[in-house]
Amino acid sequence: MAHLDQRRAELLRRRLTGEDFTAIARELDYADAAEAAADFADALAATDPLEPLARHEADQRSLDELQHAIWDLATTGDLDAISTALAISDSRSRRLGLDAPARLESAGPAVDPAAVTAAELDELLALIEDPPI
Repeated sequence: MAHLDQRRAELLRRRLTGEDFTAIARELDYADAAEAAADFADALAATDPLEPLARHEADQRSLDELQHAIWDLATTGDLDAISTALAISDSRSRRLGLDAPARLESAGPAVDPAAVTAAELDELLALIEDPPI
């Protein structure tokens, strides 16, 4: 059991420093990269949910690998690779919170709250409570 715990700790350390699953599997005696990846996913699932750093770093590494895999094609003009690279970039931006929040707009006319009469307010409240269908 101690050996498996040590192997899993080493798996996490190597993966979070950017090593790929093929190399990790070879060095740590996993059957193949898929087995190492599955153990990595299990190890992440077992981490403390109050410690999101490990998950965040692993997620970013995965995006790095995906982007690296298609980068040469994207920079030579392959339109599918360019679309994939942009999708990866969008995903990274959303996950890192780099995108501005979506702007919500009212569908109705602009209303000056100070100019609304009590009767108009009652009418608006009635619509909210019993909206027309």
